[in-house]
Amino acid sequence: MSQPPQTPASSDDYEEAASLEEGVPLISKKVQLPQEDLQDDESLPAMSKTSSVASARLRKAASSVMHYAAEATTQPPVFGTSDNNKLLCYDHDSLLTSRALMLVGCSVFCQKPVLYTLAYCSFIAASAALGIFFIPLASKMDIQKFDEFGNFLKFFIIFMLGIYVQQAFKRWWWTVTTFEKILIGIRQLVFMLHTIKATPESRKKVESYCIASGYILNVEVRNTQIVDKKRHVDLQSVYSWLVAQGMLCEEEVVQLEKCSAGSLCNTRAIWSWIGELVSQPEVEEGHNVVPPLLVRTIMMCQACISEIESLKMNITMQTPFMYAQLLAILVHVNNVILSLSCGMALGSSLSEIRRRKEQLDGERPSQLRDVTLMGQFYEAIQTLGVQLVIVLLSPMLYIAFLHIAHILCYPFGDESHHLPTETLIERLHSELNDMSDNRVYFRAKHAQFKSQQLKKVKDSKGRKDADDDDDDDGDA
Repeated sequence: MSQPPQTPASSDDYEEAASLEEGVPLISKKVQLPQEDLQDDESLPAMSKTSSVASARLRKAASSVMHYAAEATTQPPVFGTSDNNKLLCYDHDSLLTSRALMLVGCSVFCQKPVLYTLAYCSFIAASAALGIFFIPLASKMDIQKFDEFGNFLKFFIIFMLGIYVQQAFKRWWWTVTTFEKILIGIRQLVFMLHTIKATPESRKKVESYCIASGYILNVEVRNTQIVDKKRHVDLQSVYSWLVAQGMLCEEEVVQLEKCSAGSLCNTRAIWSWIGELVSQPEVEEGHNVVPPLLVRTIMMCQACISEIESLKMNITMQTPFMYAQLLAILVHVNNVILSLSCGMALGSSLSEIRRRKEQLDGERPSQLRDVTLMGQFYEAIQTLGVQLVIVLLSPMLYIAFLHIAHILCYPFGDESHHLPTETLIERLHSELNDMSDNRVYFRAKHAQFKSQQLKKVKDSKGRKDADDDDDDDGDA
């Protein structure tokens, strides 16, 4: 597993990170700024580092990068990727053109299971073709029986595979929306802490726990879906990174390591700490939390915990084993039968091509006319081409849809097709810091306005009291 991205500490660092957002199609990493631009930037005097000069330098660097990127490639970027090369977005308009044919390297056809299937099906077909080729009068062999049995299996495979892919997509969508609901719940919880005027120290503590729970949740759901413990992600390295970032302390890590309550136990432990903090929030002096707002804050925390449990259930509850195994067996058996059938047809076609060619050249006697021999020769070539296409594409299509269903069922991991969870958590951290900065900015900007409004209210109240006194004197 790749380390979580280095989260910026200050608001300026967050602005710089936002400008390099992975969701936007990125320039090739091989593109570098020219050395003369770097030398010019280093030679600027210290007094010239004002905001206007910094903006000019930024525009200059951006224009240089765009210029060199335009020279490096003539095609616009198609994919937006994160730091660990996970796919964040793609140019959907490019799929409507013939350019989609140039993206085969990024498709399911280049995944290892599909390539392995192509290799063993090609080997089986080549072996069958070689065996049939040397049989006398191989072109007379009837392979219709194999095709009938293959067609019998295709009916069950298409039905079961279609249902499996449909259910896998529903499971993927549920997993994605549940994970996003957890992040949305964290945003709402922090927003409520701002609303009830929680102290900055207590609020930052809750934010740190929430971000730490996100990274730990990402590791735990991945380990939950992997049976082989040797392939599990080391949670200790994530703890070390969180301690280095100041989100957890050593004592808290020791306490988390004591958890042994099954899947997502460490995430639940952190949310129990968050629950303690939000149930008795520390607020700024002069402010009290009214009961409805306090109840609402606790309900938000409970909603996040509920979504975490829903995500756990969705990951741990797999498709019934017998259904998935039967479907996998049918797919592989069908690929073997299809390879044998195509291989026999290839061997028969090659034997037919050789025999008709010898008859056309006069090396072998024949009672058929040359036109008939030529027609059978061309028909054998057409059969050879069609069988080659079938044996190369059909097994790949079956195993490709099976692999897509597997990817949809297990969306967490390090591959490019897995969910970019680290980037989503990093964006959440950036948004929480932006929320704090904007709240502080608003309070500072409008503090004077509020004091003026209070002064006006007091003056108007004083004038009203003076008028009332004058009226009372007049009545007397």
